[in-house]
Amino acid sequence: MAVREISEDKKKADDGRISVNRREFLALVFASASAAALSGELALWPAEAVARPLAEPARLTIDDYGYVIDPRFEYCPKFPTFRELLNLEGRSTADVAAKLEDELWRFEHIDSDPRNWSPGDIKEINAWLDSEVELHDLGPWKAMEYTEYGAGLQLYESMKWEDFRDLGFELVEGDRPGSDFVGVRFGGDVEELNNNLARLGMNLIIAE
Repeated sequence: MAVREISEDKKKADDGRISVNRREFLALVFASASAAALSGELALWPAEAVARPLAEPARLTIDDYGYVIDPRFEYCPKFPTFRELLNLEGRSTADVAAKLEDELWRFEHIDSDPRNWSPGDIKEINAWLDSEVELHDLGPWKAMEYTEYGAGLQLYESMKWEDFRDLGFELVEGDRPGSDFVGVRFGGDVEELNNNLARLGMNLIIAE
């Protein structure tokens, strides 16, 4: 399977290739192999990774503060709906009502009597459930996934903690008192980092 990147929602191209948006693209290439790796040009590439789907390497960079970012991040991304955020798609009314009991604080300004919440109240908030969330509706980690720093968090989630640490990455949660910032920082040698990423079979190139 060959993968190519587009900025719209996922589609299937006429040539049979799967097209994905930028965030999905980054997730895919962490489980793929480059043409150079498949050809044997990369001596460090692990043999077991050669069977992966072919894809161009993900290319990330390090900003002036040492954080891993996606230089091609598309601002104004499409946010999920509250129904998607809370994993309520396809659930019965009773299941939705039960799940929302712990989320009343989110929509108590909409429901006429939030203290007496019941499945019958779902109809009052359906429009809210299907509305798009805003950045402040997301927790710090989830919110950062919709910024240029989200690629670093995807990198963190794609790796074993030991590998992440040994490569010299650092997960930063709150870069100053009271901050909700979350990101991945690197302060070592980038050339050495890329060699070590290849050893781990990561289809990724990081530039300064």
